[in-house]
Amino acid sequence: MPRYAQDQREAIKSDTRNRLIHAALEEFARYGYEPANVNRISEAAGFAKGTIYNYFPSKQALMLALIDEIGNAHVKWVAESIHGEATPSQRLKVFFSAGFSFVDQRPSEAHFLLTTLYGAGEEFRQALGRVYQPLFHLVASEILIPGIEQGLFRSLDSYRTATLLMTLYLGTASQVDTANKTWLNADEVAAFAWQAIRNIEVSQE
Repeated sequence: MPRYAQDQREAIKSDTRNRLIHAALEEFARYGYEPANVNRISEAAGFAKGTIYNYFPSKQALMLALIDEIGNAHVKWVAESIHGEATPSQRLKVFFSAGFSFVDQRPSEAHFLLTTLYGAGEEFRQALGRVYQPLFHLVASEILIPGIEQGLFRSLDSYRTATLLMTLYLGTASQVDTANKTWLNADEVAAFAWQAIRNIEVSQE
């Protein structure tokens, strides 16, 4: 097979998969896992019934692929924002502001992740937990540990505190109105977190 034909074939396969993933995202975000229908997903993507099985062996495999893809995009979104800040206190603030902006700017993806985290089956919650592990580590290693070492934060168990901060973020970010906008202000949530962990003997930055 000529190289250009092979490249074209791969491009078509990639485009088809992306369209199926997008349609699956909308389906799962709207209906949840159990009521979601794979034929409806194929048709919403513009293909015949059953097309989805050429790319994913089951609805379960599709759900896991979607968790991996969207979850990693969420982690990358927040991580890249944190990496742009020089101090632990600024990274703490940006952790919340970037996280909330993901919810506001990518509502379907955010709704899918949060409903999976709080409402899907145990297998899917565990899969999402594995995807989020790098973000837990990032909060501990790039916000809490240097903040404690610099005396900005109280002496805390960094990984337990990272779990609390992630829980605070995911819980508050999940509170959205009918327009999928977060009810709470990211700066207020970040200020609450700062007050909870800061070293009161050191002046606030």
